[in-house]
Order: sequence, then C-alpha cells, then structure tokens
Amino acid sequence: MTRSHKPPLLTALSVFSLACLVGISTFACPSQARAREAQKKPKVGKQSSVKQNSAKPAAKAAFGGDLNLAVKTWLNRPEIRHSRVGVEVMDLATGTVLFQSSGDKRHTPASTAKVITTACLYDLLGRDFVYKTKLLTAGTIKDGVLNGDLALETSEDPSFSRGDLASLVLSLRNFDGDKSGVKLQAVKGKIYQLSPNNGADNFHVHWLLEDFGQEWMPVSSSLVVDKNIAYSAGIPSTIKIDDGGSSLNSVLDGVLSADLASAFLIFDESTQTAKLCRGIASGSNGKPDPKVHKDGPFVVANPTAFNLALFSSTLAESGVEFDRRILRDSKVPGFLAKQPTLVLAEHSSKPLPQLIKLCLYESDNLYAQQFLRTIAQIGLNADKQGGGKLASKRTSDLEERGLARIGQWLSSIAVPNAEVILFDGCGLSRKNSVTPHALNLVLRYMAQKHPEYLDLLRSQGAGKGESGRFRFKTGAMETVRGITGVLDTAQGKKLAVTVLVNGHKASVSDVRIVIADLIERLRRVNIKEANSKEDNKADKTPTAAESN
Repeated sequence: MTRSHKPPLLTALSVFSLACLVGISTFACPSQARAREAQKKPKVGKQSSVKQNSAKPAAKAAFGGDLNLAVKTWLNRPEIRHSRVGVEVMDLATGTVLFQSSGDKRHTPASTAKVITTACLYDLLGRDFVYKTKLLTAGTIKDGVLNGDLALETSEDPSFSRGDLASLVLSLRNFDGDKSGVKLQAVKGKIYQLSPNNGADNFHVHWLLEDFGQEWMPVSSSLVVDKNIAYSAGIPSTIKIDDGGSSLNSVLDGVLSADLASAFLIFDESTQTAKLCRGIASGSNGKPDPKVHKDGPFVVANPTAFNLALFSSTLAESGVEFDRRILRDSKVPGFLAKQPTLVLAEHSSKPLPQLIKLCLYESDNLYAQQFLRTIAQIGLNADKQGGGKLASKRTSDLEERGLARIGQWLSSIAVPNAEVILFDGCGLSRKNSVTPHALNLVLRYMAQKHPEYLDLLRSQGAGKGESGRFRFKTGAMETVRGITGVLDTAQGKKLAVTVLVNGHKASVSDVRIVIADLIERLRRVNIKEANSKEDNKADKTPTAAESN
C-alpha cells in the first residue's frame, strides 16, 4: 500500500531548511554522488552480460540442474554473504512461485519501482495516450488581434522542449481565426497558465539533499521544458544572468562547496534574473578542484517561473504584443468561467509507449515523477463524480494523489497492500519498500493484459520469440542493487524474476556480476511441473546470505 500520511510539499528552496533538521551531513559524501551518477546511466548490459560470466566454474555446476538447487547455491556466493537478499522466481503463466527466499519481505527497490509507476500509467491510459499542451482563448480574433485572454494549458509532459514551445507559439502566430489572412499580432487580454490544483514545483521531501542540483533528479512541475534543465548559452536575452556562484543560502552553499558536482539555477521573477550556482568540478587531474566550478547544465530550482519566462520570451521574439506578466494559480478560475474556449495551438507528445520506454531505458527519474503526477489526475478525474476518496484529496499535492491512485490500482490487481510502500514514483527515496513478490505480480498482470508492455523494458539475450531473452528493469543506489523482469528459459518457460539486494558494500560491480550469474543459471535450469511455493521455498537450513 502507499503511505497514508502526507509529508509537506517541498518546493524550490523550502527543502533546504528542512534538511538542516534531518541532517545536513547527508550531502557531504562524494561516493554517494558518484554511485548515483551510475544510476543515471544504467550499466546492465556489457557489464552484466551473461556471456562474460557464464564461464565461471562455480556457476556452471548448477546449469541445467534443478531450479531449487541452482538458486540456493547462488545464495551462498560470498559477494552477497553479508547482504540482505530477497529473491523470487514465479511461473508467469500460472503464477506459481517456484522459488522464494525473503521474497515476501520488503526491500528498498531503487529504480525497479519505476515498473510499478509505468505499468499503472500504461494500464490506466493505454498505448494511444499522448500528452497535449495547448494555447486556449475564450475571446475572438479580428484583424490579427486577439480580443480576450490567452491561456497556456500544461500537461505534465516530461518530453516537452524549447523547440516544442517555439512550434506552439509559431502555430499561434499563424492562427487565422477570422480568415482575413492576417497573422496574429497582439493579445489584448491577460495571459494565464492553466495547471492542476496544487500542481506546484516539487523536489520531494523524502529525497536526499545531495540529489538536488543533479541531472538525475530535476525538480518536477506541471510545465516541463527541456527536462527542467538549462544551459547558460541558451538563456534568452530578455532574462538577466547573475553568475555570482553563491546561492545566498547556507545549506545550498554547503551543497555547492561539497564534492557533489551540483549546479542549479534560481529564477527571480521580480527582476527576471537567473542566478547560476556552480558546484565544484574536477580539475585536469580528474580530482575535485575548488578553483574549478561546473559549467552547467543547471537544474532549475523553480521551473514553473523560469519556464513561463521562456514562454513569455518566445512570444516576444515571435513579434506578438502582449502584457508580459503571466497570471496563474488563484487568478486562473476567472478564465475558466468564460466559455466556450477555442484551441489556438496544440502540441502532442509521442505516444505513451515511447515515453515509457525512454523512462525505463534511461532510468529517468523526472519522467517517472511526471508519470506519477499524471496518474494523480487520472484518479481525480475518474473519482470526482462520485465524491470518492481521491476527490476528497483534491487539495493535496499531485504526488500524494498519484501515490493514492497507485495504491488503489495495486489492490485492484491483487497485489497485497502490505507489500508496497511508496514515497515517490521513481524509486529515489530510501524509504520506498517493496517485496520481490509484489514486483513479480505486477509483471505477471502486465504480461497477461498488456504483453506489449514487456517490450518496453530493456532486453538482453536472444532475439524476440527465442529462448534466453530477458526483459528487465534495474535499480541501483548506495547499498542497493536490484533487478526485476521476465525471462524466457531454454526450456520454453517464462519466468518472472526479481532480486533485491540491500545492505551491500559501496561498490556495486560485484553484485551486478552476481545477479547476472543468477539470470544465467535460471536460463538453463529444468523446471519440474510439480514445483510449488512450498516445495521450493528456501529450506530450514539457512544459506550463507541468510545466516548473516
């Protein structure tokens, strides 16, 4: 189940004051930043290639043998001797648990949690869904002048870019509403941003402070532009740049002075100034040098304000005259009361499967968080007519509503509530807790109802339709390494396999190799039809991993 209590919304700079209370020392660990950099670019593939490890004598002894023996001997590998290991192997067709060792115990899932978020979104919206970002009006156009208000309706689209924004404005510029042949030249009304209730920027309270200002976790927002990451060379001339380096906040400055390679941008709406904050970068010797500072990219601390400034600048550059101030939040209902509205321009994203595939391939945390915010709106729209639980939460933030909706969805597909505790949609929170069994149940449900979803996962091994293929999602952070996926065995069976390793030493390379060894063993084992959860559960004699 998802958590029931509501944490405070963490927006822009408020997170840093709270971080002082929970422990500033969390950001002063260079090894953690480097480990998370590895998470941003998943290395399952060459590094964990089965071909590289299949020659190991210890592993080969179990190949072609009994599944129960193969996994039990694997659990005794010395690399995971002192780790907490949860593993479950399930027959995808029948749902029979063929082997389980702590598979019904919750573990930190890291990015394997993205399987839950993306599967829920895919099941609720379907393969044809696209995000639509629109420019609307309730006014009329005559002789190239919009007599009325203009609204930018956001969509949570994680793929929306500066190029898409420019195309949207160009379509607006070319809109010929009265068929006079005159391009739009001016907006005489106000300009609004339309976004969901409480769809504010969010850097989550349950992420580490050291995650801030890092490319792997930009701040979420209803209007995303270029993944809410900016480059100094791309900032419009209408926006001033303050490149002083200091953030004027002691906690933020601590992040900048630590060996974390962070870099962020804070936008001041009142002065239309972008303040660039550069963290320490490496010198020519490859080591952090206090004299060298990172030259971006800059994670935008308050993306809604900055992205609206980009919209305003794009309008001005296109030659449209308008009041430069863009209204939002409490001022928006005044626009919505004016009906009907006319769509002046619209941008559609790529279909949902392509966005999910990118999210899973790149382990993109921002995409996953935007998906969570999207799920929140699905739940609210479906529930509000009946005045249900989600409708009663319409004043909570989007992330909270999304987690509540995922909890409902998991219950609907028979995943035990006690087996899933989520604090975010991307797996970055160290408080997330999921059982291997729950992940296997999600994979089995998707394999039965949406088998094409499995092809959005990374794939390794033989070609499509051939034995040996493994479609999977990995997860990695400090002391955590996991994998969940569907394996086609040499015997022709389809297995849901989830392994979550917690509490290992800082280096993950050895654990990556160990997990690859297990997958190779499972590719080749013989599966007895009589196998069952009770027959193949780890016996009463503890393995080395379990006894430590």
